[in-house]
Amino acid sequence: MYTPPGPGPVGNPGGNAGHDTGQELPARDPAPGHPPGQVPQAAPGQQNLTGPHPPQGLHGEGPLLGLRSAIILMLGILVATAAGILTYRAQQDAATAALAAGGAFAGGVLFFHKIIAG
Repeated sequence: MYTPPGPGPVGNPGGNAGHDTGQELPARDPAPGHPPGQVPQAAPGQQNLTGPHPPQGLHGEGPLLGLRSAIILMLGILVATAAGILTYRAQQDAATAALAAGGAFAGGVLFFHKIIAG
């Protein structure tokens, strides 16, 4: 086995890194500055890939909508449905009910976007 020349461990100036001397090399710590056997944490600016994010699909894509967006749109649809039904029962006109439902949807989404913490 070839061992390149160079500085070896302390007490071994020959550069053979403990080979053929009977010395046991100390185990290397995988992360300098951390106790042995402890996995280092990610730096503050780095994202933890095993965190609370949902698992991704086969091609690396995540969910189509986030939970907050889905809730806001669902509440907007509920408001629009209620406004459309109430307007249709009062006016007996589908076009007026559809316009009222569209306006209620837009207003409901904007309202819930503001009040739901994100």
